[in-house]
Amino acid sequence: MTWFNEVFHKEKVMIASMYLPPLPGSPDYQKGTSLQQIIDYTHAELKALQEGGMDGVNIGNQQDWPYRVGVGPETPALISKILGEASQGMQIPIGISIFWDDLAALAIAKAVGAKFVRGVFRGAYAGEMGLMSLNAADALRYRSQIDAEHVKLMFMLRPILCKSITDRSLQADVKDAMWSSKPDAFALCGPIPGESPTIDELKIVKEASKTCPVIMNNGATPENIAEMLKHCDGAVVATHLRKDKKASNPFNRDKVRALMDIVEKSR
Repeated sequence: MTWFNEVFHKEKVMIASMYLPPLPGSPDYQKGTSLQQIIDYTHAELKALQEGGMDGVNIGNQQDWPYRVGVGPETPALISKILGEASQGMQIPIGISIFWDDLAALAIAKAVGAKFVRGVFRGAYAGEMGLMSLNAADALRYRSQIDAEHVKLMFMLRPILCKSITDRSLQADVKDAMWSSKPDAFALCGPIPGESPTIDELKIVKEASKTCPVIMNNGATPENIAEMLKHCDGAVVATHLRKDKKASNPFNRDKVRALMDIVEKSR
């Protein structure tokens, strides 16, 4: 039994990836949009996911692109305010992702009572944001400093928009993380956004991670989820649950329910 059962009350979990609207300070923020409008939108999204039977939701600033390594002080302040109000009355477990600032995500999680943070946490990467160098020791020590050890760390493998500058195999990468970085779970990304990892890749990570939960980070669909769940502990899903499968559209409660009906038969 893993911490998934404690947080989600399931050992095989489905986590929706929810994108907040572009926030003040980001290039696509629509000036004049009130904070209350964003709070109301966020509450409606959480309600649709909860009523559709989703196990959990990971909330992030994905629409604040182009991303930078290290967000400004406005991002954690605004998101804490938004989620503090929008999540009132909601029971669905919440996680946080901040592109790209894992410590800011931890601070938000502490402020709003989130159960986990999905981030990169470790490794050296090069890509659209330039160079990114991370050490899990920073996140683990910060988590301890703010008295947030209850917040679980979900390590992304092969994160989007960048590539590791080392040439380690996927198996070696996972074994190194298990030995030195203390992950609470792994989220394996596909090679590009929207494309799922392969079953063979999931098997490699699952075997190397031992008892640490493994989820597929993207590419989950109603068509492939039953097969994928045979080889991992869950999946993150987003686009396929939205109106017209468009990332900026809200979640469709009926699509959420239809997906979860499939998942329930596969657990």
